[in-house]
Amino acid sequence: METRKYILTVSFFFFIISNTLIANYAFKKKVKSVCSSYRIVVQSSQFLLEPNQFSINLESGRNNFEMFMLVGFASAGQAIAHQKQMGLSNAYTPKNIKVSVAVPIAKGEFNTFLASCDSEIAISLANGTLDSSEFMQNIMKNMEIQ
Repeated sequence: METRKYILTVSFFFFIISNTLIANYAFKKKVKSVCSSYRIVVQSSQFLLEPNQFSINLESGRNNFEMFMLVGFASAGQAIAHQKQMGLSNAYTPKNIKVSVAVPIAKGEFNTFLASCDSEIAISLANGTLDSSEFMQNIMKNMEIQ
């Protein structure tokens, strides 16, 4: 009887954890897919999936950090829209998106540009209902440089 209870408990926890992992996998796969379509190679280690915030760390060239910033937000927006479209109960839909882009300034030295926005704004960027120049103007108001 004790063994049966133990097996049921372990099975239940495995079921809950596996559903969360599947949702996270689909989200990460969508972000990677969008980034790769813009020739930006990303790894899962560059993502941080928190309950209410998704963070992505990118490294750009010297003159194209804005493109990396836009692609970071757009890929997260598309992934969130995809999760909402699937309608699963365990969908990963963070409220906030944070993108950091490391930009080289000298050999071995980087400036890091940090920006964040609400997920609905990122979805609008991804869907094309928000112009990229308008989006960047809004993001630049609250951007931090480290």
